[in-house]
Amino acid sequence: MADDTRDATTPTPAPRAPANIMPGGTAHTAGGQKADDSASYIDLVRQLPADYYLHFYQRPCVRDSQLTAISSGFAGYMVGAILRTWCVTGCVHYQVCQYYRRKEKDGMKQAQELMEKKRATIEAKKEARRRAREEQEKLADAKRLEEQRQKSWGHWINKNVRFW
Repeated sequence: MADDTRDATTPTPAPRAPANIMPGGTAHTAGGQKADDSASYIDLVRQLPADYYLHFYQRPCVRDSQLTAISSGFAGYMVGAILRTWCVTGCVHYQVCQYYRRKEKDGMKQAQELMEKKRATIEAKKEARRRAREEQEKLADAKRLEEQRQKSWGHWINKNVRFW
């Protein structure tokens, strides 16, 4: 109870050690002392006895953690392999499909041009037949008119009767 009767004007005594230091830790906090960097991970690993490595599998949770690591590694590898395969297969198939589509499109364009040429050739042949038919009809009409003229009396008279 003597602590409760302390006067508010008396200063609080300074702590003997930093307040936020962990047992076995360092005092490297804001404004604290710099930590000793002499110990490295490799030095700590070398200090462990051989028995630590020889009986590693007997430690608690090692079996479960290793099985989890193996299965997650396998699952991660499979997911990665599936994603790589999916990406590669998808990209390759897309390019092959685009190649065949371009090839088909060029073939369709070529077929269309060929059909237009064939249509033009057919039209030209029809036009030539029509002209030939018209020419034949003109010749037939001329021949028929000549035959009619030759069958008439005027032609016989002009040809056979001469007055002088």
